[in-house]
Formats: sequence, structure tokens, C-alpha cells
Amino acid sequence: MRRQQPIFQVSELSNELRRLIETSYPEIWIEGELSSLSTPASGHLYFNLKDDKSQLRCAMFKGRASISKYRPKAGDLVRVRAKLSVYSARGDLQCIVQHIEEAGEGLLQRRFDELKEKLNKEGLFEQSRKQEVPSFPHHIGIITSPSGAAINDILTTLSRRCPGIPVTIFPAVVQGDEAAKTIIDAINSAVSYNKCDVLLVSRGGGSLEDLWCFNDEQLARVISVCPLPLVSGVGHEVDVTIADLVSDLRAPTPTAAAELLSPNREQFLSNIHSMSRRLQNSFKRSCQQSAQTIDLTSKQLVHPQRQLLNKRKKLINLAPRLLQTSRRTSHNAHIHLNEKLTRIKLSNPKKHIIAQRNSLEETSKRKLNTLQLKFKSLNLSIENQAGQLNAVSPLATLERGFSITRNNDQKILRDAQDTSIQDQIEVKLSKGTLYCEVIEVKT
Repeated sequence: MRRQQPIFQVSELSNELRRLIETSYPEIWIEGELSSLSTPASGHLYFNLKDDKSQLRCAMFKGRASISKYRPKAGDLVRVRAKLSVYSARGDLQCIVQHIEEAGEGLLQRRFDELKEKLNKEGLFEQSRKQEVPSFPHHIGIITSPSGAAINDILTTLSRRCPGIPVTIFPAVVQGDEAAKTIIDAINSAVSYNKCDVLLVSRGGGSLEDLWCFNDEQLARVISVCPLPLVSGVGHEVDVTIADLVSDLRAPTPTAAAELLSPNREQFLSNIHSMSRRLQNSFKRSCQQSAQTIDLTSKQLVHPQRQLLNKRKKLINLAPRLLQTSRRTSHNAHIHLNEKLTRIKLSNPKKHIIAQRNSLEETSKRKLNTLQLKFKSLNLSIENQAGQLNAVSPLATLERGFSITRNNDQKILRDAQDTSIQDQIEVKLSKGTLYCEVIEVKT
């Protein structure tokens, strides 16, 4: 008997498919080219992700789209984080996008620009930080892949231009996730080697992804503090990496880097021959000038005996003039001395001292007389004031027969009513004091 197959309603199958897909793929990352972008007034985003074989419908709802920093454009290579589902109304497979960002070179370019801006603000690209690359290096350290095309171009150029320069190769991986670390290790090894006076970091051309290890932040910081001058020759002329910007000198290609580091042997020899010819000509001119100077000097030379005779004649002629000058000088000095003695006698300090002493004695007498007159005047004034004070003095009043009476509180009594019988009172006389007792009070 034939087994009966289950029969699904369309909506049942659609819901079952949605359940299976959402359970199997709760959240995934998808990369593809963005196309058929639609931005309705609702704020939702609708677009397709495609590659060369397939395409997939996507929806990014308003809440997620409004917080996304990336603004998608048709044709962009993007990477999305999404949940897979089935649109039951049409039975279509669709992606519910949670996050969207650039992928491939677009993302790398943004990261490159962000790192470039960061390091530029820190001053790692400043010309003042860069070291001078030697014109005639004694030993070149090359950091690159020993199996790449760049090393062959570099060695061929160095051999052609100046084969006498020693070269040491420090192997490194120049592409991939581990490349930056191996380049850093090679730089440190070259510095520790302590023989190189310049380093060359290089590789051939490639895409932005291929050259991405030269945009590593840690590598850039290692290059910036490298104690040896470092030349960067990465990719083609149009390729610019962070390593190029932070290095002491950037060459557009590996071959150009080798040319910058090596003097041209033929040009160098030509310069040496030219300098040798100039040196010979200069030496000949110097010898000719010296010979002419010797000839001129020899003509001006005088025999020592003749020089002595000439000097003796000059001395004989100068002797009378010297004697006359000496006498004149002595006479003038004698006259000057007499004038000084005369002025000294006229300005004898003894006379000045006597005159000053007489003036001082006269002044002292005048001041003494003035003081004596002042003393007499003051004495008379004091005597007059003393007489006036004595006239109003209580003691003078007592001498005329009056007395001063005080009670026990030493208060002066002016009225008999101020005291009582048997009060003790004190009577001050001109000579002496009486202590009395009141036996009667009359008013």
C-alpha cells in the first residue's frame, strides 16, 4: 500500500522554513557588493547583496540604520552582521541587517586615514624628527623577503652602482597577518647587529591588502624611534604606506631606494678625476705663486753686514738728537718741579690750621656768651614763675594764719554741718598738724 506523503499549506511551509533558518543562522556575517539600494521615507534601508553568482535581499530597519556611521552607496563592497529569515508573504529569503560597514579596500582605506591622522597629530611625520641618510653608507641593512622580487632589484642596482658597499639581509615576511611582527623583529636585529649605518625596509608592489602590514601602528612607532636612519621603499610610486610617512626617507620603489642609498660609481669616479685635476692645477698655481714670491723677496733681501752699517749710521745720527732731547726733558722737569714746590709752600696746611683754630675759638666765645645770656634769662623767668606759684600756693595761705581741715575720709571740710560731735578731724597748720575731736557744732 502506497505511503501517504504529508501535504503542507503554503503558509505552513513558509513559516516552517523561517523557523528552521532563524534557528540555524541566528546571526552571521556576510560580505558582498551592495546594489538596488532603496531609502524610503520610513527610514528603513532595502538593498541586495551580490557576488558574481548570487544575490540576497536585505533589510535594515530604521532603528539600526539611524545609528550606523556608514552611509551605504550602490557598488560598495560591504560586510554586514545579520539574521537570516523568510518573508512569509512572498516566501523570499532575506537578511535582517543589524550592522553594516565597508569591506575590502574601502574599510582598509578608512583605517589607513584614521591611523595617519592619529600619528600626524602626535608629530611622527614631522621633518624635524627624521635623521639624515648618509650619502656614502659603509654598510646597508636590507629588511625584506629573501625570496621576493624586490631583493633582486635592490642587489642588482647596488652591484651596478657601487658594488663595494657591504650588504646584510635581515629576512622578514612582507605580507599577511604576521608580517608586521617579523619586520619589527628584523629592525631590532639590524640595530643589535651594530654594523649597519642605514636600513632599507622594502617589498614589491601589490594591492592595498598586500601592503597592509606596512600600515601597522606598532611598526610605525618602532620605525619612528629606530636609532639608525631608515629608508622605506615599498610598492610602486603610487603606493603610500604609514611606514613611508614615518621613515627618514621614502623612495617610490625598491630600485629607487637602492639608487638613493648608493653613489653612482661612474659618476663618483668622474668626480674624483675632476677633483684630482683641479687639485693638480691648484698645486701648480700655488707653486708658481710661491716661486714669484721667493724671487721678489730675494731681491728685497739686504746683506746683514750692510744692514749693520746702516743701523750704525742711524745710531750716530740719532745720538746728538737723543742727548739734546734728554737735556730738554730734564730742564722741563726741573722747572715743573720748582713750580710744584712753590704751590706747596703757598698752600702750607699749617697756616690753614692756625686760621681755622682762630675762627673756631672766636665762634666758641660767641656761642658761650649767647648761652650765658640765655641761662640768665631762664633763671629770671623761673624765679618770677616760682613767685607767682608761691602766691597761689596753699602753703602760703597757711603761713598767713589759715588752716586746712579734713575728716576721716581726707575730705576737706568747708561747712560745720559736714561733721558731727565726736568726729575725729585733722587740722593742717603752716607748721604741723592737729588731730581733734568735735565736741560741739555751731552753724
